[in-house]
Amino acid sequence: MQLALLNKIKKYYGDKLILDIDKFEILDGDKIGLVGDNGAGKTTLLKILIGDENSDEGTSYLTKSYSYISQFGNSSNNCSFSKVKSIFNAPTEYNDYLSGGEKVKMKIANALSENKKLIIADEPTSNLDSNSIEILEDMLKNYSGALLLVSHDRNLLDSLCNTIVEIKDGKLNIYNGNYSKYIELKKAEKTRENTEYNQYINEKRRLEETIVSKENIRDGIKRTPKRMGNSEARLHKMGGQKGKKKLENNIKAIRNRIEQLDVKEKPKEDKDIRINVIENLELTSKNPIEAKNLNLTIGDRVLLNESSFKIKKGKKVALIGKNGSGKSTLLKEIINNNNENIKISKNVVIGYLDQSQDILDQDKTILDNIKINSSFKESFIRTNLDGFGFKGDTVFKKVSYLSGGEKVRVAICKLLLSDNNIIILDEPTNYLDIKCMQSLENALKNTNKTLLIVSHDRKFISNICDYILEIDNNKIIQFDGSYDEYINFKSNPKFDKDEKILKENILILENKLSEVISLLSFESDPNKKTLLDNQYLELLKQLKELRNQ
Repeated sequence: MQLALLNKIKKYYGDKLILDIDKFEILDGDKIGLVGDNGAGKTTLLKILIGDENSDEGTSYLTKSYSYISQFGNSSNNCSFSKVKSIFNAPTEYNDYLSGGEKVKMKIANALSENKKLIIADEPTSNLDSNSIEILEDMLKNYSGALLLVSHDRNLLDSLCNTIVEIKDGKLNIYNGNYSKYIELKKAEKTRENTEYNQYINEKRRLEETIVSKENIRDGIKRTPKRMGNSEARLHKMGGQKGKKKLENNIKAIRNRIEQLDVKEKPKEDKDIRINVIENLELTSKNPIEAKNLNLTIGDRVLLNESSFKIKKGKKVALIGKNGSGKSTLLKEIINNNNENIKISKNVVIGYLDQSQDILDQDKTILDNIKINSSFKESFIRTNLDGFGFKGDTVFKKVSYLSGGEKVRVAICKLLLSDNNIIILDEPTNYLDIKCMQSLENALKNTNKTLLIVSHDRKFISNICDYILEIDNNKIIQFDGSYDEYINFKSNPKFDKDEKILKENILILENKLSEVISLLSFESDPNKKTLLDNQYLELLKQLKELRNQ
C-alpha cells in the first residue's frame, strides 16, 4: 500500500535548484533513512511531503494516517497516552520549564501514541539522554508502521532502516540496506566510478595519440620530386594519394570511435569540512570556574543541592545526566555569572552555544554574524568559513535561509572565531551531518582550549573529553578521566583503587622474581637450587594471574 509519493518535484531557493525528484514513494513496511549533507534538502523534502512547504513543480501525496516529529518548534499538545508516557518517561504537560530532551520526549510520545501507519521523524534523538535513545530505538523497532527517518545517529540508522535514501545535488539515490550497507555500497560505487572514468580517459588518450601519429605519417608523405619522369611521377602520386586516403579514412574512423565512447564524467571529490579552533586569548587561572555548595532550582523543582565542582584549565569536560536533571540550566547559571556560589576568574571570556543557536541574528548574513564578536580580519574569517563549507558568495546569504545543520555550522564557526578562552557547547552535534560532526570532533579533540560540553552523543564525548561531571540525585559527581573510564568506574566503584593496588602487587612480584633469578645463577647446592626453582615457578604463576586480571 502506498503511503506517500513525490512525483516530478522541483524546489528552488532563489535561482538554486534544491530538489529535483523524479519519483519517491513510501510503502507499507518501508523503514527509510534519509541522509545527506547539511543544506542538501532533507528537511525541505519532509516539509513538502507534509504540506508545510510548496514545491515549484510536481505533485505530492501523503496518507492522512501519519505522525510527524519535527526538528524545530515546540510541542503544544499534551501527552495523554499513559503507556507510552510511562515507558518513555515523558512529561504529560508542556511548560516553559521542560528541558530540550523532555520536549523531544513529548513529541515522540505523542507521535507513537497516535498509532498511525507512518511516522516521519526529523532528528528525533536530538537532546535525548543515552537511556532515552535506547528506549526510542526499541519502541521504533517494535513499531509496525512505516518510518521515514532523518538522523545523524549512525547506530539508529543501522538498527532501524532497511533502505537509505541519499540526497545529493538535488537528486535522490536509493540504497537497499541499513546505514553500514549504504557506506559499503557508496565505497564500491566510488571505486567503480573512478575505474570507469580512468578507463575512459586512458582509451580516449590512446585514440587521440593514434590520430596524431597517423596525421604525422600522412603529412610526411612527400610530394613528387621534380626530376621524375611523367610515368614515374604518376605512379608516385597515385601511391601517395592512396596512402593519404587510407590514412584519412583511418583517422576519421578513430574520431568516430572517440565520439562513440561512453563518456564518463570525472567523479566529484567529497570536500572535507576543515574546522580549526583558534587560540586567541590566554587563560591564566588554574581553576577558571569553581562552584561551592551550589543550590539550583527551576520552578518548584530542585536540580542541585549543596553541590560543588571545579573546571580546571585545559580540561575538556563533559557534563552528563538524565533529561531534566539540570544540565542546560547549570550552563546558563555559569554564563549569567550572577550566582555567588559560582566563582569565575577575572580573565575568563566564555563562548557559548546553546541548543537554540540564539547567538545568530537571523536577518544578518553569515559573514556579518561572524564579524560581530571577532577581532580577526574579514579575509581570515572567510578562509575559515570556506573550511566550514561556506564558499564564495555563500557567505552573503542570510542566516534565515539556512537549514538547521547549516545554522549550527555558522554558530560553531562564530563561536570558534570569537574572542574567548573557554568554550561551552550545549548539544553541538544536533542537526549536524555526520561528516561535519566528525570534523568538529577532531577540532575539539586537538585544541588546547578549556571546553565544557553537554552532548547526548556518547561517541562524541568519548573521543573528546578527559573529565566528567555528572548530575545525579541533585548532586554533581566529578571524575578525572574519559567517559569510557567513568562508565567502568560506575560499574565498579573500586576500579581506581583496585587498579593501583594491582599495579603495586605486580611490581612487588616482579622484584621478587628478579631476586630469585639472581640467587639461582649463583647457587650451587642442589637442594637449595630446587627450592629456588619451585619458588621461581610459584612467583611466575602468581604474576601471570595478576596480569590476566
